[in-house]
Amino acid sequence: VLGAVIVLRVVWVFPVTYASRLVPRVARNDPAPSWRVPALISWTGMRGVVTLAAVFVLPPETPQRETLILIALVVTAGTLLLQGSTLPWLVRRLELAGPDRAVDTLAEAALFQRAARQGLAELDRLLTGDEPPDVVDRLRRRGLDRADAVWERLGATSETPSAVYARLRARMIDAERAEVLVARDSGEVPDDILRTVLGALDVEETVLDRVAEMNSAERSDELTAARADGCAHLRASPALDRPPQAEGCTGCLEVGRRDWVHLRMCLTCGYLGCCDSSPLRHADEHHIERRHPVMRSAEPGEAWRWCYVDELLG
Repeated sequence: VLGAVIVLRVVWVFPVTYASRLVPRVARNDPAPSWRVPALISWTGMRGVVTLAAVFVLPPETPQRETLILIALVVTAGTLLLQGSTLPWLVRRLELAGPDRAVDTLAEAALFQRAARQGLAELDRLLTGDEPPDVVDRLRRRGLDRADAVWERLGATSETPSAVYARLRARMIDAERAEVLVARDSGEVPDDILRTVLGALDVEETVLDRVAEMNSAERSDELTAARADGCAHLRASPALDRPPQAEGCTGCLEVGRRDWVHLRMCLTCGYLGCCDSSPLRHADEHHIERRHPVMRSAEPGEAWRWCYVDELLG
């Protein structure tokens, strides 16, 4: 029975993995993986508490109940010992790499950027001209802040602006919560109001914890995005191995500032500007003025490029 359980899982995992890719829509959204992936999945069918729980709830009058319990115990122990103990060896033999957090961060940043652009376009459509300018500015900045925070994590060697904000805001929330608790202990505020205020602080703190978690993620030594075949600008732009050495952002240095976060290099003229998380955003400004379509990261260990026109990585 133990052998049948193991073999049957191998038999059905491979056909199911590749048969679903015969549907064109599935194949486009989720290309077929290497044979190594279903091989690993087929070996991870260890049984455990669910199998044992299911067999032990069988009524006492069930025919061959003792035999079924014995089979469940053998299958559970056998798969855990055989497959569980050999799984690390199999992963090494199949040479399967784990997820690259830096590559995932790059894709996340690109998607946030795309979503932010769409949100700003919707904002422009909704504006009537009667809205307070400071409110509109806050909405525009809020729309880009999330994308900028993700871009900051690429190539970060020190505390990023979003990390500084999260750290300081977390301390502020602690102080605010302490004051709310003082009001609670004094009995001067109704319980429903206390719950509302504390709930709002808890929600904001949860978001800050998520930011801190993402900022602490490891990054790979070399970060290169997959080539975007659908973008003519990326295909026409050189994929330089390493950007030229420079002192810093050209625009910032011209005005006597050194407060850039990350550096980006124009692949048309070589202009070195600061990223969107920097106060002056010279890389974006350079694209708007010159209409040069593609820039690349000028940070150590990064080789990804970004097309401003098509908003694609490459």
